[in-house]
Formats: sequence, C-alpha cells, structure tokens
Amino acid sequence: MSIYQLKNHHAIRAILLLIPLAYLGACQTSVPSISQSEEAIVINDPGSSSPIRQNPNPNLSPTPIAEIEKEYMVESFDNLWDRLYTKFQLTEHYNHSAVDQQLSNYVNNQAYFDHIVERAEPFLFWIVSEIEKRELPMELALIPIVESTFNPNAYSPEHAVGLWQFIAPTARSFGLQQDWWYDARRDPRESTIAALNFLEELYSAFNGNWLLALAAYNTGEGNVNRAIKLAGLDIDNANFWSLNLASETRTHVPKILALAKLISNSTYYGIELSPIANEEPLVLVNLNSQIDLKQAASLANLEYKELRKLNPGYLQWATHPDSPQSLIVPIKNAELLQTGVAKLDPNHFVIWDRYEIMPGDTLGAISQKLGTRVDILLAVNQLNGTQIIAGGSLLVPRTEDLSRLVNLDRTAQSNRLILPVPEIYIVRRGDNLWSIARKFDLRSAEIASKNGIAINSILQPGQIIKLMPSNDNSNK
Repeated sequence: MSIYQLKNHHAIRAILLLIPLAYLGACQTSVPSISQSEEAIVINDPGSSSPIRQNPNPNLSPTPIAEIEKEYMVESFDNLWDRLYTKFQLTEHYNHSAVDQQLSNYVNNQAYFDHIVERAEPFLFWIVSEIEKRELPMELALIPIVESTFNPNAYSPEHAVGLWQFIAPTARSFGLQQDWWYDARRDPRESTIAALNFLEELYSAFNGNWLLALAAYNTGEGNVNRAIKLAGLDIDNANFWSLNLASETRTHVPKILALAKLISNSTYYGIELSPIANEEPLVLVNLNSQIDLKQAASLANLEYKELRKLNPGYLQWATHPDSPQSLIVPIKNAELLQTGVAKLDPNHFVIWDRYEIMPGDTLGAISQKLGTRVDILLAVNQLNGTQIIAGGSLLVPRTEDLSRLVNLDRTAQSNRLILPVPEIYIVRRGDNLWSIARKFDLRSAEIASKNGIAINSILQPGQIIKLMPSNDNSNK
C-alpha cells in the first residue's frame, strides 16, 4: 500500500490506526526517485528564456507512514497545502512513467512554485473548499496551475480565457456571463463553479474514469470518444495511457498528477511551498448598484490595482449596470467598503448602458429608443458632432440630470474593451499597428520598435506581432 493511498482513504486509515505499530513498520514505501544517472535536471523557469540546471537533493527521504498517520489525526490544518494534499484521490496513477517524466520539469524549480503560490493565494482556499464540499478529487484544484499558471487573465491563442481556460461557447453553456462589462470566465469563483460542473459531467459521461474526464476537459469529449473507438475499446475498458490522443492532452493529465505527487512530498523534490493560511482571506460584498472601481477602492482603503486583481471579471472602469454588482475584497476591508457605500450621496451612483450602433442609427433615434437626450449622448461620449459609425458603441447614462454627470471622470470611461496584453498577437484582416495598439492600450511606435518594422507597415493576416515579454505558460 502506498503512502498516498494511506492518506486518501479514511476507512483504511481508521483500520490502520488499530493495527500494531510493528505492522506499520513493515509497510515501508518509497517515492520514486530521480534517476541517479542524471547529474542535473534541466528545468525551464517561467519568465526566463534560459534553463535552470539544478541537482535533486539525494539526502531527503519520504515522510514515514507513522508520521503521516499521526498527521492525519489532526482534523484542521494551519497550512492550506496540508489540507489539500490529504484529499488527493488519484494516487494510484502517480507512479506511471509519464507522470515521472513531467515531474522532472517541476523538481527543484523553486521560482516556478513561488510564482504559482503568489497568484493562487487569494483564491485557492475558496477553490479547495468548493471541491471538498462536492467530495471530488483534490487534484482538480491543480488544474489552474497547468491551464493558466493561476492567472485569471490568461488568454490563449485558441481564445480560451481565465484560470480554467474556457472558450466562449463552452462557458456560455455552463452559464458564464460574457458581455462588454463583465466576463465570468475571468472571475475565479464563477469560473470554478462552472469548471467543476463541467468536470462532474465528464466524469459521469466516462463512467467514473477521472483520467478520461481530465483528458476530455483538455481536448473535448468527442476527441476522447473517437480515440476510444479507434482503439477498438469502449468506455468501460478504456485506458487513458493507451489512447492515441493529441500530444498536449497526453502531457496535460500527467502534469496534473505530477504536481499532486510533488505537493504530497514537496521537500523531497526540492521545493519549499510557501505556507498559505487555511482560512478564507476574502469576502463578497454586494453593493446593489453600479460603482466606479476607483471609487470603491478608495472607500475600501485598497490600492486600485489590488481591487482589480481580486475582481478580474470586470472589464471596464465600473461594476456591471445590472448584474453582477458585487466586489471581492479582503475581509478586513469589507466593512469599510459597505459603510462607505452606504454614506455616499445618491448622486454618486450613475448607471451606465452600452449601445452598439447599428446601420441606419442616428443619435436622435437612439436617444428616443433609450429614453435619453442627444445632448447627453454628445457630452458623455465626447462627440464633436452627430455623425456616428455603425459598429461603434455609445455609453448611455440612465439619467437625464446633467448635474449628476458634471463631475464624472471621463478619462476613466472608455468605449474600448480592456484586454490583458498577450505576449504575441496574430494579425487579422483589417488590422494595423494603430488599431492593435488601441485594443491593448499600447503605443503603436513601441510595437513597431519591438518588432523591427516601420510604423506605417502593412500587416498581413496571420503575421505574428510581439506585444510584451512572456510571463506565463498558458497551456491552451
């Protein structure tokens, strides 16, 4: 019986605690070691173009079974990592050679795990609690590490977004809201609920086979079913390791298992996981009104960047005009925010809509349709005349009281979608340096310089434009 099996089966643990200690001494198990023939392991450090060569520590050995059993007697944990690894359920698969192959990419890569811990710390407790509530394998909490390096704003070339890397159609099918104001794929809590619902559906579709469910999460249920069919198998006797799946999927599942294996005994593998407190650091504050995020940050005594980091689902300068109208803040700041909002003059609250201009539209027709006035549309959109262009958009305040609009910070309000800046951008038909710069709030001259091209260069569809240095290793 392996160390990991002992950790994850409560009934077995209960029996083992009654067995004489002499028997425990006979059940020694070791974690598969790194090949002694390798003097060093080459590991790619996220954010660096150079590999890091580091030696595994041969002096460390796995935690003895007796200590693990003693540890498991504690019902609560100070460190969230301890709570997490004691709930792993897929340990029977950890010793596969493909898992060890992926494990070698993580061993001794301290910089990578420091990066992950920093990003995961605000959100991991809530994710672990949701998985625990559903009694699912805790290995699922590691999927965002593989998918997005725990970056809520991760955006892949295939247009997958967020911690759990949802593409738009799949996200909509699981109820994730996506509009100009808000993208629930970037919301850590909402996307986690959708991802776990999706994984539970896949688990059921593949008759309780978690490896097939994880593979289908990465490549699609249809692709896994086709691989099973081509292998002449059915779902009940299909084996993930023997299926002819896409190379990304063949490594995706072992990566998750390798991370779990390492976290189960991180010190042995040369990693010090910085402790994460086993307590919820954040709280959801319902505001029941649209509010400017800078104003909310000021009321909560938070840095604006910190508030945006904790609420990545909001794409614009304010919360949604309809729903959601809530903010995640540290528990210690929640009362400040609630009290501050309650004391605000009602004139501080202006609800905004966004209207997409259609062919044939005029400002007069739009104002009549939306119950506003032309002069208000001109003022808040900073228009010099009444000419508007189909395909553009207008911001429309839900008020006709100009006194409520006179002090608005219009520099914070933009008709443009706020997008995270990717490492590269693939040129589409009609793109030019100016339009790309405007999309990501960059300077066209800087983009031209970074790519060694003239600022008036004609771009070709499919051309790759560098926008920023790589900081992430998104997998989709």
